[in-house]
Amino acid sequence: MNDDVLRRVHVAAPAKLNLALLIGPRRDGYHEIFSLMVPITLADLVTAEALPEGGLSVECAVCDGEQNLAARAAHELERHLGLRLHVRLHIDKRTPHAAGLGGGSSDAAAALVALERLFDLRLRQVERYAIAAAVGSDVPFFLWPGPQLSMGRGTVLKAVALPEPLHFVVAVPQIELPTADVYTWRDQDVVVGLREFATRTQHLVAAVEAARLPADLAPLIVNDLEPHVGKRRPEIGAVSQALEKAGALAAAMSGSGAAVFGLFASAEAAEAARATLIARTGLPPTRVFTVSDLQPIEPADDFEGGPEATAGDVLEGGPRQRPPRRPGVRRPPSRSRTPRRQSRKPGTR
Repeated sequence: MNDDVLRRVHVAAPAKLNLALLIGPRRDGYHEIFSLMVPITLADLVTAEALPEGGLSVECAVCDGEQNLAARAAHELERHLGLRLHVRLHIDKRTPHAAGLGGGSSDAAAALVALERLFDLRLRQVERYAIAAAVGSDVPFFLWPGPQLSMGRGTVLKAVALPEPLHFVVAVPQIELPTADVYTWRDQDVVVGLREFATRTQHLVAAVEAARLPADLAPLIVNDLEPHVGKRRPEIGAVSQALEKAGALAAAMSGSGAAVFGLFASAEAAEAARATLIARTGLPPTRVFTVSDLQPIEPADDFEGGPEATAGDVLEGGPRQRPPRRPGVRRPPSRSRTPRRQSRKPGTR
């Protein structure tokens, strides 16, 4: 490591939405999944600060210390490198905890990238992804700045191009939905065959490739877990219906919940729907957000080195936009380089 490395690094940690979540058969104790996921402008902020001694510490209002996934990411990095890092990680939480928005996984990915930049580690892409996957199934997703199809246990990823921009309202009811319970409810209610699951995944891929406008994504929005949650926690269905009544093109639960999102035709429509939703449901304003999606932007030809672009980098800025492959769709960039930064407005509540 160089003696003149940065002493403090900040990395944004965006939340994600599962626009589509298909659940397949259970194998070896895990469910096969197939999901269309997008990072969004609701984000935590992870700060890594080098210390002269003392090892690792993690400060987070929601989950301090070793229980935080960011700590696990740091320890996985230490094991990979065969050294001990003296660093403080501070996480400024803005994404609701345990809501199906991937906040903890995103924090872990941001911590990994922050440590790599802080200590000028220059990991290879395969190393970075292997460390992330060892931390958790959702963590590798946040190492790529844009929408992806997530397969298998969630660690097989494929970047896709989507119409953009996409505008959402995200509402988070104040209920607890343990992930294990949600998947158990699904198993109790239905049995899914591999052939049926494979057919549905093929249809989803074809529909994603055919989408030209944001409205084309509305028929794709589905969550196989939601009906089984709704039977036991009707609050989820009530919020989803309220979003549709407020003008959403489609609405669904994200991940294993309890966050529910609606896709809207414009930012103005989303802002109006947020106000309507708060008035009709009584949800606190701090639990209802207007956000947009994050999509990749063209890597700069004159920028070399450093960890690759992440979803957090698109929040903080990036290079000029590449001409669209088809109307309304942006092409995923090469993974070989890191973008420069341009300002992009974060999401608002």
